[in-house]
Amino acid sequence: MSKKYKMAVGNVIRVPVEGACNNEDGQKTKFKFSLRCTRLSATDLAAALASRDDLAKDFLISVTTDWKDQRLVLEEDGSPAEFCTEAFEALLDIAGMPLVCLNAYVKEVGATAKN
Repeated sequence: MSKKYKMAVGNVIRVPVEGACNNEDGQKTKFKFSLRCTRLSATDLAAALASRDDLAKDFLISVTTDWKDQRLVLEEDGSPAEFCTEAFEALLDIAGMPLVCLNAYVKEVGATAKN
């Protein structure tokens, strides 16, 4: 991003993430939470994704600073885990979750047309 100009929309975004995971009975367990992430420019986003081996997971770890309403990663007592790198990595270790979160990030970071 140009150093001469500042974006009016800011450089932090809230990324809503929704989906479902199958439980042990094969039934869908819905989830919904949000991530707090650093906004990257289109150029920086393309560069970050092009330079990663484990693209989605590494990229998300590099831009995510917090979460809200997360209920998939639990503490020993069954309460939702507070955000930290280790807990976030546990969330991203759910098969398919890195791509769900990455797709949500890409959707939220860019501009959209008004309907």
